[in-house]
Amino acid sequence: IERRRSLTGHQYRLLGHSLNKGINIEPYMTTLTEESEVFPLFQHPGMEYIYMLEGEMVYTHGDKSYHLRPGDSFLFDADGSHGPENLIKLPIRFLSVMVSQRSTE
Repeated sequence: IERRRSLTGHQYRLLGHSLNKGINIEPYMTTLTEESEVFPLFQHPGMEYIYMLEGEMVYTHGDKSYHLRPGDSFLFDADGSHGPENLIKLPIRFLSVMVSQRSTE
């Protein structure tokens, strides 16, 4: 699927979703390839958890950068700007779980 504000080459595979009335939980399998653009400025409500499965990248959150390899994990406030800054070893695959309060609108 393509998520809102997704970039060229960012492939998201939705693995499930919550049916809870108060909270959104969206687990994705994300793949980055040679066609993927870097963009460390994503922002969305809630929290996000990343678990690296394959490849290597530098991932930015706010003003800090993190070198992520298979087996690394990262939990952060998704309201802050974040995203891949440097794709080092392709392809890159990671599990991303986004959690936020469900809108009452």
